[in-house]
Amino acid sequence: MGRSSGSSRRTQGILGGRSEQVVRRVLDAAIVELAHSGYHGFRMDVVASRAAVNKTTIYRRWPSRAALVTALVDRMRAPLRESPLPDTGRLESDLVEAFARRFTFGRKTEGRAWARLLEERYRPEVEAIIGAAVAERRDEWRSMVIRGIARKELPPRTDVQLVFDLVRAIVDSRRSSGKLDTSWLTLAVRTVIAGARAGVLVRGRETRSR
Repeated sequence: MGRSSGSSRRTQGILGGRSEQVVRRVLDAAIVELAHSGYHGFRMDVVASRAAVNKTTIYRRWPSRAALVTALVDRMRAPLRESPLPDTGRLESDLVEAFARRFTFGRKTEGRAWARLLEERYRPEVEAIIGAAVAERRDEWRSMVIRGIARKELPPRTDVQLVFDLVRAIVDSRRSSGKLDTSWLTLAVRTVIAGARAGVLVRGRETRSR
């Protein structure tokens, strides 16, 4: 009896290990397909072929494209939760480090897949999948600027979202170059912060003189 029970546990362990390997292969293949084709062009048969599994194997665990992409989003969010955005005690260094991380992530397959999802947020199904994740990350980015205001690094009525949007626009303008110069990034951040300190980025008006 004991021998049979031990054999059963070993078999379950082997099957469980194989199951985890299949899950990993499918998710690895799916992230590549999402980065390549986006959500609208995402094909389960391509994922199955790349992962070397039957489509039925995928559908047993993820019954739809939305279910599989939701699993991918959860997978991408996990390391972000474990590695929160920097809090160095100084807004400039927070923004420089955070945008450097963002640039590095964007060069990875996961970053390209995430970018494809953001491009398709107008689709209700995509918004349902990533809306909460986008809002959570946006709040974390905004909190860096809010801390800067609390430390009196920026005026109290600074438009928090505009500060972030301006730095992001500058950084994204260099995306095609394939590399990010930290000195250039620091200069970009300092320029935006200088504008905010001058009162240009105050909510409800364009400049302090108005």
